[in-house]
Amino acid sequence: MRIPRIFLDQELAENKSFLLDKESSHHLTVIKINDGEMVELFNSKGQSVIGKVITIEKNSYKINAKSPLKLQKKELPKISLGIAEIKNFKKILNETTQLGIYQIDCLVTQRSKFKKKPSEKKIQSWHKILQSSCEQSGNNWMPKLSFNKLDQWQEEIKSKNKYYLHPGENLDLKSLTGLNEIFIGIGPEGGFSPEEISSFKSKGFQGVSIGDLIIKTETVPTVLLSMLKVI
Repeated sequence: MRIPRIFLDQELAENKSFLLDKESSHHLTVIKINDGEMVELFNSKGQSVIGKVITIEKNSYKINAKSPLKLQKKELPKISLGIAEIKNFKKILNETTQLGIYQIDCLVTQRSKFKKKPSEKKIQSWHKILQSSCEQSGNNWMPKLSFNKLDQWQEEIKSKNKYYLHPGENLDLKSLTGLNEIFIGIGPEGGFSPEEISSFKSKGFQGVSIGDLIIKTETVPTVLLSMLKVI
């Protein structure tokens, strides 16, 4: 039986006790973990440690970490996606996190349906999805998540390995091999506007395509990430 995984937003160490917050304690109660059983703690920095559940009082627990501290190796290349369509964004967050994405930037473009920054409540719900996806998949590196306008995002990327996804481009995704990091902008339904394409080119981005595949915009991030993982 797989040991339950619990996210803890702090530095981890062996031979140390960690008090669980109300939400994590409730999660242990829901999955019926008993006093003395083992769970795995992990954080967003690749660390994990296994410890014993100690009941403090009803629905309140601490974990006595006993196993050696482990540091999960960060996968390369570090893949960052700028995604301009928020439709089914929760599904995108879930799937790309399980695939080990490094960073997700929610972009506002000319053709985006959503122009305003999401509420703090919605952003918090997105972080919960990242956390849950890491718990399920065994990924100890929680992706960074931000919201930005397209032009600001373009300016902030200093890497030379920066691309925008656009049908008909001669550069194929399969050619992006041997890179330590990759940044790719993904447009909304209807794609990037001609002005945005010009802006990408003027800022040193290269156009890239996924060949002859015709797929829904909402599934592009997952398909793209899967392809990058195997080339």
